[in-house]
Amino acid sequence: MTRRAVEPQVVAMPDIILYPRDTVMRALEVMHRYGVHLLPVVDERHGEILGHVSEDELHRIWSTLPLARMTEILTARATLASEGSAGDRPRVVLLPGGQGVRSTWLH
Repeated sequence: MTRRAVEPQVVAMPDIILYPRDTVMRALEVMHRYGVHLLPVVDERHGEILGHVSEDELHRIWSTLPLARMTEILTARATLASEGSAGDRPRVVLLPGGQGVRSTWLH
């Protein structure tokens, strides 16, 4: 019996990313499917990384806002971060059903 050399196979795995329009539910589904705990949110047009979201963060948001989009989460996070340098700015709160203050998206 002759032995054949085993040739290594290169398997290309697609990039696992989220888009600004993806919801918390969709993001958690992707994380669960691929076993990851942190994913980048990428602009669809330019391919720029807008930010990252963690599984822990999404689980906290999921309990009240499972249909919140990644763009809402990144915008709220950026607004809260800028509050640290300007204490007189109004606080942004994500409300179910798109209620509340009109937002400007980061992208």
